[in-house]
Amino acid sequence: MIEKYVHQRVDLSTFQRSKIEGQCNGDSYFTKETKDYFVCLVADGLGSGQAAHDASAKAVKVVEDNHHEDVDTLIQLCNDALFNTRGAVLTLFKVYFKDQILEYCGVGNIRLIIGLPSGKIVHAIPKSGFLSGKPMKFDVRQVSIQEGSMFIAYSDGVELSSPDKRNVMRAKSPRVASSYLKQKCLQAVDDMTCVIGKVT
Repeated sequence: MIEKYVHQRVDLSTFQRSKIEGQCNGDSYFTKETKDYFVCLVADGLGSGQAAHDASAKAVKVVEDNHHEDVDTLIQLCNDALFNTRGAVLTLFKVYFKDQILEYCGVGNIRLIIGLPSGKIVHAIPKSGFLSGKPMKFDVRQVSIQEGSMFIAYSDGVELSSPDKRNVMRAKSPRVASSYLKQKCLQAVDDMTCVIGKVT
């Protein structure tokens, strides 16, 4: 099911599908906008089913409770919270409206792609591995963005070709892009989650 969220500064559309219809989705996501920033997390618990969902939901809870923190602090807190769980891979980012900066960090195979109004597409490179409470050094990076910049964060159940990525970034709205991708992903090979947004 496609969901649309109305924010002041970020137009947002999401969709999720479980690998097996009726089974618990091991992916979780969280988004929140304040007057100063927008924060987004997409997490995928290792494996599938309830235990995978419980792990990804722990990461969501951390970001929900501490969204005012910077990306480096948030991902450290997520790692701590995932101790004694299956573990999870995730991508976390914040858009700072005044500074026009998108700050991000990823671990594992959750993809983040940023499309700039100029037509340039930035692929956020994640760190290999997964979060499970073990000490880890994280790589937090920044991208300068402008009004009209698009982003898409998606789990490994979503497979996008280069033309798919270009079509998403050229879409008139996240809702249009979500509808296009939903048709491309009719056959679920894994749990899937996709979050598409546009900075307005």
